[in-house]
Amino acid sequence: MLNRFTLSKTLPFATLLLALLPFLGLMLFAQPAIDDFDNAATVARLGRWGAQWYWYTHWSGRFVVIGVSTLLNPLSLMERHGAAPAGLWVLRGALITLALSLVLALQQLFRALQLVLAPADELHGHSFSWGAALAVAILSLNALPEPFSLLFWYSGALNYGLPLVFTLGFAAALLRAGRLPPGARGRGRWAGLATLSLIGAVGGGEVAMLCCGVLLAGALLWPRAQATAASAGFRQLRALWVGVFFITAGVLVGAPGNRERHGMADPDPAGPYHRWLLLGPHTALATARLAARPPVAGAALLLAVAVLGTASAGRVRPATSRRELGLVLGGFALLNCAGVAFLKAFYLHDMWVEALPGRVVNVLVVQLLVSTTALALWARERLPGRLPEWRGRALHPALGALGLLLLLTGQTRQAWQELLFMAPDYARQMQARYNLLNAAHRRGRQAAAVVPPLRLPQVWGLLAPIPSARQRADVHVELFEDARQKNNLFLAHYYGIRSVRLSEPPPLPQP
Repeated sequence: MLNRFTLSKTLPFATLLLALLPFLGLMLFAQPAIDDFDNAATVARLGRWGAQWYWYTHWSGRFVVIGVSTLLNPLSLMERHGAAPAGLWVLRGALITLALSLVLALQQLFRALQLVLAPADELHGHSFSWGAALAVAILSLNALPEPFSLLFWYSGALNYGLPLVFTLGFAAALLRAGRLPPGARGRGRWAGLATLSLIGAVGGGEVAMLCCGVLLAGALLWPRAQATAASAGFRQLRALWVGVFFITAGVLVGAPGNRERHGMADPDPAGPYHRWLLLGPHTALATARLAARPPVAGAALLLAVAVLGTASAGRVRPATSRRELGLVLGGFALLNCAGVAFLKAFYLHDMWVEALPGRVVNVLVVQLLVSTTALALWARERLPGRLPEWRGRALHPALGALGLLLLLTGQTRQAWQELLFMAPDYARQMQARYNLLNAAHRRGRQAAAVVPPLRLPQVWGLLAPIPSARQRADVHVELFEDARQKNNLFLAHYYGIRSVRLSEPPPLPQP
């Protein structure tokens, strides 16, 4: 029989697993978004490598994620046009695989941090790292402002989720390779994994590039902060990674498509120097507003207290120099401000309180919670004093109650509602739409498809964020009455027909 203390330790993990289920369940109902169809149609017209070059020269330098989405787009792998069941399950399987890869990358990072910072940790095995990974993953999903972009939109998951996985993998492999002496078994494998992950992260997007730059700077300065000399082998690895970073970043930043995309941003009305003069205050304010959102601030507090609460009594604490303290705190601040500063410098420089794009904030929230957990783990090994013996009996129920409160007030509650009450009906309506589009495709290129609007109980949801009252030509799944709108043209292009339009206006959003 489980005693009360064992039960109090088990319940938080059970709560985390229960909170993960609705997000995984909704992935089983995910549908292709409009830009997924556009990508597949471009591949059909230009070929896989031709499409990759087109996107690189006309849209973005994110050659890794665009390459994956172009070469492995499930809609391009289907035998014929249309979202056949086999193609849908390939897409959904890719989304689930990416989500589980994120959890695994988190576990590997926390395990590597545990081995580096607490090699004699009494929490032997992988229980701590798996618990921390699940906690960060669930609390991040619960706090995301736009879960659709990271979880249920195939191109969005690759563009924003895959670089995040690569970044976490690079950090974990760097720590693993750095703690092993030259010639040690497994060192070359970890170094190679770090190199490949670095290429994937930096080639995946600007935010991941900046994050990896901060991590590399920390790896270069860490031996000096601890007043120790890095081994010759590790110095060679750092030199290799710096070279790989700059080469990959050059390919990313130098893409002709970046200049076209940047030219689409609104000009700074106050002049060319305005953004740089106010970049610091703009960044600080935007970062503070991001971190102050209750689901984010509550999750950061819960994670910090949970990690600090695992400190063992009577452990010998290593001395901390001012240089090490400054490097850790400065790295934490820079890691969480670099992405915001990039957006403010190049895209959002005209307003003090302009909201950051939700799809980018998703990544910034995960980075904040991961770095908060890592900072707490570092502080746990250096805080003096002895914690009372009763800390475990009081701490676990308190953390469980706080975690449950966060999950009941964030995206997890919404996910359960959509899984139970919206997802099946959404799937049926989408399948009926695919049947009409496939029938039009069989009639030939001059055919026109008229499809009914989606009627769902939740207009702005997690799985299908559909703009109904104010139609926008974006990457989501809804169409327009006007066949000339971008979404309609993309879908008609994919199905090889003359036009697609809605039969009637979509319903007004519910209050």
